[in-house]
Amino acid sequence: MNSSHAMTRRTFGKILGISATALAPLVQPVSGAASAASATEPPVVTETDAEVIVDNGVIQLTVNKSNGRMTSLVYGGVNMVGRGNYDMNTVREGAGLPLPPADNGLTIRREQDFVDIAFRHSPSGDMPCWLIRHHIVRTGEAGVHLAYSYDHPAAFHGFRIDQHRYVFYTAGDTFTHASVPDDVIGTPWREAAAQMPTADELSRAPMVMDATYDLEGTGSSYPRRHYTKYDWAVYMKDHSLHGLYGNGYGMWAALPNLEAFTGGPVRQDLILHQTSDGPVLLVEPHATHYGAPPVRVEAGQAWQKTYGPYFVYVNQGDDPRAMRRDAARQARFDAHAAFYDRLGVEGWAPTAQRSRVRGKAQIPGVPNLAGAVAVLSDNRVEMQRTVLGYSYWSDIDEGGQFAIDNVRPGTYRLTIYGDGVWGEYVIDDVQVGAGQDIQLGRMLWTPESHGRSVFQVGSPNRTSVEYRNGRDFRQYGLYKTFHEDFPEGATYIVGESTEAAWNYIQYQRAYLVEAPEGTVVPENTEGIRLFDFGSAGSPVAQGYERVAQNTLYGIGGFGLDRVVASRDRGQDGDLQRDFTVGSQYTFSVELPNGDYQVTVISGDAIAANKTRISFNGGELVDLTAGTGEYAVHTADVTVDAGRLDVAASGDGRINAVEIVSADAAVPVLQSLSIDGAELVPGFSAFRSDFAADFHFDQESVTVHAVGRGGAHVAIDGVPVPATGLAVPLDGRHSVIEIQVTGDDGSAPTTYRIHATRQELPWRILFDLDGAPTPGAQATLSVGLAAWSMGSALPVPPEESNLTVTINGEAFVWTFQPDDARGATYRSGCGGRTYRNEFTFDASLLKPQGNEISLQINAGAEHLWNEAAYDSVRLEIR
Repeated sequence: MNSSHAMTRRTFGKILGISATALAPLVQPVSGAASAASATEPPVVTETDAEVIVDNGVIQLTVNKSNGRMTSLVYGGVNMVGRGNYDMNTVREGAGLPLPPADNGLTIRREQDFVDIAFRHSPSGDMPCWLIRHHIVRTGEAGVHLAYSYDHPAAFHGFRIDQHRYVFYTAGDTFTHASVPDDVIGTPWREAAAQMPTADELSRAPMVMDATYDLEGTGSSYPRRHYTKYDWAVYMKDHSLHGLYGNGYGMWAALPNLEAFTGGPVRQDLILHQTSDGPVLLVEPHATHYGAPPVRVEAGQAWQKTYGPYFVYVNQGDDPRAMRRDAARQARFDAHAAFYDRLGVEGWAPTAQRSRVRGKAQIPGVPNLAGAVAVLSDNRVEMQRTVLGYSYWSDIDEGGQFAIDNVRPGTYRLTIYGDGVWGEYVIDDVQVGAGQDIQLGRMLWTPESHGRSVFQVGSPNRTSVEYRNGRDFRQYGLYKTFHEDFPEGATYIVGESTEAAWNYIQYQRAYLVEAPEGTVVPENTEGIRLFDFGSAGSPVAQGYERVAQNTLYGIGGFGLDRVVASRDRGQDGDLQRDFTVGSQYTFSVELPNGDYQVTVISGDAIAANKTRISFNGGELVDLTAGTGEYAVHTADVTVDAGRLDVAASGDGRINAVEIVSADAAVPVLQSLSIDGAELVPGFSAFRSDFAADFHFDQESVTVHAVGRGGAHVAIDGVPVPATGLAVPLDGRHSVIEIQVTGDDGSAPTTYRIHATRQELPWRILFDLDGAPTPGAQATLSVGLAAWSMGSALPVPPEESNLTVTINGEAFVWTFQPDDARGATYRSGCGGRTYRNEFTFDASLLKPQGNEISLQINAGAEHLWNEAAYDSVRLEIR
């Protein structure tokens, strides 16, 4: 190991800004409880073998010594926090390089008026950097200061961070309401919806998407049908405070600075929400929920960044507005700046070293620039892609003046953007020294122009708020009304239409690809055993037998070899909503000797799945599925000892096991498929309904269906041949019924395919004043307020596209997988934005009857993306 990379105790002390002498007398464990400190005395520290407890006379903080996590925060005799996690999603990139030995540890720094508990994480394969997390308690304060820092030496291998944050899981049922300001661009609604659904209501509500619940039928007083954490997200530009309150108490995340938050002022992200276990409060400086790029650090790149300090503040009172005003005082930069200077967390820039950057922006002919914003961010990097360094911003006043305060020394990009102005004003290599008042002078900003404007849809304001439903964008489920508002898709006729003719989101699918729950279990079930795995209390699919996590093999003739865990996600139907899960376990069922077809279904609505199974000790089979997907595997198995054993390992998820004797004469399908589409869910012989999705102009599909044991298969009375049967599609949604009959004259078994066709391309129709001048060029500028996934699904590792067709000529705008992070309904009015310009010979245009169409994922219809338009403009020069 290279000694320069080792994190010794002395090195750790230097990073923390503590002398070796100060580190020497580390706090020793004491027996019994220390006397509580008064609000004016130094905080009292008590150590046990497992915990550190800090009491400052106002709050008591407990931290686990083994992992540095908060386990309680007591205020006014009430515990506010059940656990306070710091979590992150990191992945190694590139080949691994040598790392120093693990040297995790906790250090306690005690000063006259504060205590700093710092936990050091050593580099690891997926996180090859030092990470230090701080919990700081100050004399007399009702709260805890938080800070953390990453330090990646150039000698370590590369990695990426998709998310890192503090998550405070509140304790008990103290907090009942959320305090979050409304979006200035949206319809006010949050104060009326401040009372959250209860944890019990969410536990009884079906989850229709990640952290999104349908409250209908739960008796909840929440004023909306759906509750989702994404409706409570905020823009970072003016954000500094959010919190929970109830029963006379409040707990607040006060953010005195946002300099380390990634994505700059235009970023959105999550801040708090209710769960089935109780409310959580978040401090989330980095996440990719709304299209922000991940933090990427390469091998050979030295990187250090400090996040915070931030302040989790608690208070008491009967007036929520007064409690919020009180907490807001803690969210000012100057409220704690002097203390943070003295605290000296590694990487913190003292106030005396920070500078002010001033300037004046001017657009010729525009006397008022109110609403424009000036931003300092990573040098030579797009403002909204800043992740490695720090960002600062300030509003610009009517006269164009701006002043950005408390800027760390460094080299920055200056970006100015404003509502209604095409393009940005950008200057790179802005040098900011220590303790300076920097005057950048007058900056002449010339908006982008490519000639005479033919038309413009919307305004370049980085949002889609001006279009239909735009002001209500914080509301899950608006896609359900799209077909009512736009039965023939969205068409904008220049000179006639208003912004209401354009929806705030263009959907590739304004519906869910899903099928009703249903089973096909014949009356004669001899030779058939069907098992639904999951929790002891969740619904069992019709015709199936329950295998719960504690159903042990024994008298009943089937069960598990040990008690395992179970999960019930509350979505995707009775068979797939729940499952058993364990690292190594076996399901056994007594069967007559003979040959069987055994099908295993394995998946999870909210997580990727890598389960391995084997039958009777045979070869291992991988069942791999993405989030919300279900792997289905069918094998021919011979039972010769009176029992079938299905062993599970890896992630060990089992949703169902279906067993059919080779001798059983049952009128069911042996296989079902459709050319060019996947069945949702995957085929299972005893499920009745499946969904399949197709291109918007597909007129027919070819169905392949084979009956088991020679059973006859027909669609509308027409037998399905071995080559498949072409079936026409009718309208946006078609139901294809498949009937399976045996030779015994019993009633047929009916399967249904619910076929949907994707949305029509959006159109812009326009005329010109006359034919374009020969040699003239036209430029179509398209701004997107968002480009993202259509639902909370994993991002496929392939390019998505928006195809812009101008009078029949296609221009393809491609997006990389990282561009499509997040779900657009969550960020339809902004977040990470996109711009593109399509320049072409103006002779492509006609005096009359021009058409521009916009189609999502042309040629890649299996993907699922959505677009929110900022503005579209056509110019001719």
